[in-house]
Amino acid sequence: MRQITCPICRQALPATASESATFPFCSERCRDVDLLRWCKGSYAIVEPLDPEQVEVMQDTPQPGSLDDYDE
Repeated sequence: MRQITCPICRQALPATASESATFPFCSERCRDVDLLRWCKGSYAIVEPLDPEQVEVMQDTPQPGSLDDYDE
């Protein structure tokens, strides 16, 4: 079985890492580095989406969206 590693620093994670609040990262720092990369636009979807996929995504409420809140 392959050991799980932090996607930022590649440090090996302990077997109980999935119970950690920072999972899949090894630390708060690595989690923050990942968030910064997303905010800066360092990550991107590299495959083109076909129109059907876009329609399905638009019709599905996303977690954390304003649709989750009742007025």
